[in-house]
Amino acid sequence: MSLGHSIRLIGAFGITLLLFTTSPLWAHAQQEGTYPEHASTIEGSPGKIAVWFDHAMRLTLFEVSGPHGRVELNSRPGREALTRFETAPAGPLVPGEYTVKWRGLAEDGHVMFDEFYFTVR
Repeated sequence: MSLGHSIRLIGAFGITLLLFTTSPLWAHAQQEGTYPEHASTIEGSPGKIAVWFDHAMRLTLFEVSGPHGRVELNSRPGREALTRFETAPAGPLVPGEYTVKWRGLAEDGHVMFDEFYFTVR
């Protein structure tokens, strides 16, 4: 085995090791759960609306809309990174379908967004 071949082999091994040991730094935050659960039907107005993530994220949008348009919430996300955001409707939700949209900035700098739905009976 030549010296040049050995150096290339060691370099390739080093790069592979670096990729496997730093990959958590490149992981995007993912939604882990919601309350109410996505696509669920609940009896009566929920006491809270929440979303949680596997990595901290700074939410830049958390919006709930329903049969009569945008729903007023008791709190909005702040500037801090968090793994869970929980709020409550300012008043009871009437029966109907609701959509929750969120957008945030993950710690790795990527903009993440999603939405979930639930029905109030």
